[in-house]
Amino acid sequence: MQPHYNKQPDLYVSQVNTDVYCYHCGSNSYIKQGKTSSEDKKQIYKCKTCKKVFVEGRTQSYKAEYEDCDDVWSAEALGISIPKHRHQSKIVFFKIKHPWLKYHVKKFIKYMAASGRHLNTITGYTTAFNDFSRFLLEQHYSLKDISEINRQLILDYLSYLKIRKIGYSQTTRRLGTLKMFFELGLVNQWFKVPPYLILDEDYPKEVKTIPRYIPEEVLRQLNQHLDYLPDSVMRMVLVIQECGLRVGELCQLEFNCLKYDADNNGYIQFMRGKILEEQTIPITPELVKVIQEQQQYIRENLGSGYEYLFCARKAVGSKGAGNKYIKEELFAPTNKILSAESFINYLKRLANEFEIKDNNGRQWNFQSHQFRHSVGTRMINNGVPLHIIQRYLGHKSPTMTQRYAYIYDETLRKEIEKYHESKVVNFQGDTSELDETILSSNNDLEWFKKNVQARALEHGYCARPKVLGNCDIPGFDGCYNCPHWRTNKNFLPVLKDTLERTNNVLQKAKNCGWELQVNKNTPIKDNLEKVIKSLEEDND
Repeated sequence: MQPHYNKQPDLYVSQVNTDVYCYHCGSNSYIKQGKTSSEDKKQIYKCKTCKKVFVEGRTQSYKAEYEDCDDVWSAEALGISIPKHRHQSKIVFFKIKHPWLKYHVKKFIKYMAASGRHLNTITGYTTAFNDFSRFLLEQHYSLKDISEINRQLILDYLSYLKIRKIGYSQTTRRLGTLKMFFELGLVNQWFKVPPYLILDEDYPKEVKTIPRYIPEEVLRQLNQHLDYLPDSVMRMVLVIQECGLRVGELCQLEFNCLKYDADNNGYIQFMRGKILEEQTIPITPELVKVIQEQQQYIRENLGSGYEYLFCARKAVGSKGAGNKYIKEELFAPTNKILSAESFINYLKRLANEFEIKDNNGRQWNFQSHQFRHSVGTRMINNGVPLHIIQRYLGHKSPTMTQRYAYIYDETLRKEIEKYHESKVVNFQGDTSELDETILSSNNDLEWFKKNVQARALEHGYCARPKVLGNCDIPGFDGCYNCPHWRTNKNFLPVLKDTLERTNNVLQKAKNCGWELQVNKNTPIKDNLEKVIKSLEEDND
């Protein structure tokens, strides 16, 4: 439906809702028919074109009789490779409300499909054009042709994105799509627009993003309730937790993905979704057993003809049963890959049912990629070199892996600050704190990591420089005479206990005339008394 103009110039009253359309036929002609009985109370509509009912915000596969509609394209017909975990393979143009824009966008999509773009990339393009069309409607632009787009309109669009608080990533994608669209249109002579509509300085400044990892307290709660998931889904969670696969890689794991080396160590073999390369990564014996159990599950339920490790369930006929997930009998396996959306919905419902929350009391909203970030964060915090993490996670360049280094620096900083939260003393009880630069400069942090062992001990920590090699002092008692030993008030209970034991040993040695033991323990006693006195003065 085209907008009709009112009497004011360049303004109109829109009769188009840019966000609502029938997912059966694509029409935006509808009437309201109440709301759902669920807690979210979603609006119910009845389409005036196909007479079918649809619900706000829900998506559904397009019916066969509408697949020939000019605004619904088959990805397969365009030669686009469709991942098996993606059950929706349509490219739709319903939300682009301007015919002149839609006409040229379709040319652009055909061109990009022929260039070998992935389905996710193509749908990302259409999302950007949907948003641009929405902007034109909401801001009352009455353009008749694409040639009327000018630099001022683009500047208005930038302000529009900023007002809506669209983040760095989405803003960059929208601008990048439009810039490519305008440039290709000019090169291929599809249309004429002013050159340089979008400039490099229009893009927002890059924000240093932190990996969206799952906090340990959330993972702990998740693992406590895994038994409430269907067995097959539970094993999917265990695999993605350990391996950090992309959800598409997880859903499409082959039945025979489990491999062994000459020493019978287990590996998992799979196809990397983004770089389309086969990769093999080591897994723990526990996960080997999990995969073996899943293989047996597939054999018993789907036979030898099913080629994947995980599967979807058959549709459940009883009303409302599709929302149940804690009863295994409702998960009837079928020879179809579980979709990425279905997998994560199991976890969302689990979090809702058992109120899985973070330390701030907020219910956790699970996303599949969080598991990948959690694996990377855990590895970097355990000191795994970046190039190993890059290979394990299948990053094409070290730039992606480098994001995890930020987590490591922050973690290391907190650990150092924890050790230095009060006065730090050496074996003589003299204050011996690290320079402030070590806590404030990443370069100094790198120096600290490379040159100082900072090994945690039960009575403090060792600050012996690595250039001196490994410590050859036997036992912890030797630390009390070592210039590289550091401690603080957190270790006072251990130090006092050690002093008491040392005094007992000295008393007995003196009574028995054991001169060697007296000479050995007297310096330890003296140094402990100095250290304890200095730390207790700090407490006072």
